Amino acid sequence: MIFVIGLLSSSSMAQQTQQQMQQQMQKNIQQMQEMTQNMTKMNQRIQAMNQEMAGLMERARDQQHRNQYEMMHRMGEQMGLMLGNMKNAAERCQVMLQDQTMMQDQQMRQDMDRIREQLRDMTGKLEESVQTMERMTKRLRENQ
Repeated sequence: MIFVIGLLSSSSMAQQTQQQMQQQMQKNIQQMQEMTQNMTKMNQRIQAMNQEMAGLMERARDQQHRNQYEMMHRMGEQMGLMLGNMKNAAERCQVMLQDQTMMQDQQMRQDMDRIREQLRDMTGKLEESVQTMERMTKRLRENQ
């Protein structure tokens, strides 16, 4: 009788553990989706800045301003490329998080958590960079 209760208890705990893992995986996947959505918004902001710099470059009256606008435009292009690569990496990470076979391995889960956290940190740094570029763009616009 005690053996049967022990088996039932063990089975119940295994189900709870499996359920908790599933919930954590879903939470991680949702976080990755939010991260890629934020990256898309950042990319739109960068594209808007690039369009503005391209327009200012064409309308610039002197070479110094034209050069400044061009430098900002090129930096924006590079940031956009970097952001695109980051978004691709985040999407790959999301696909891997959805692979239940991979996620059954505890070390694999831990490594994927590390990657997810690192991507989140890098996305935060990119957001700071985009905000800095927006401030620079505003100053250039005001100084024209």
